[in-house]
Amino acid sequence: MSDAIAKALSSTGPHTVASLAERLPGFPEDAIRAALETLVAQGVLERGTGEGGAPTYSYIAPDRYMQADWDVIKNPGSPHNRPPR
Repeated sequence: MSDAIAKALSSTGPHTVASLAERLPGFPEDAIRAALETLVAQGVLERGTGEGGAPTYSYIAPDRYMQADWDVIKNPGSPHNRPPR
């Protein structure tokens, strides 16, 4: 995990897309939201509901982070979305 992301998630939360976007200005909110939802699906984060119904995310199981030891994050898109070789 990059140092910026590790620092942004140094507290267990709850975090929101907006609160993380403030700490990670180089990342668009859509990318942050997609990453958070991926981590929810992996069981790393837990989704809750904050004020006004906005989703919140709490860091609950770092040991479930499946991409932690990957050298490169790969495009999960289907093969037809990739350029021909």
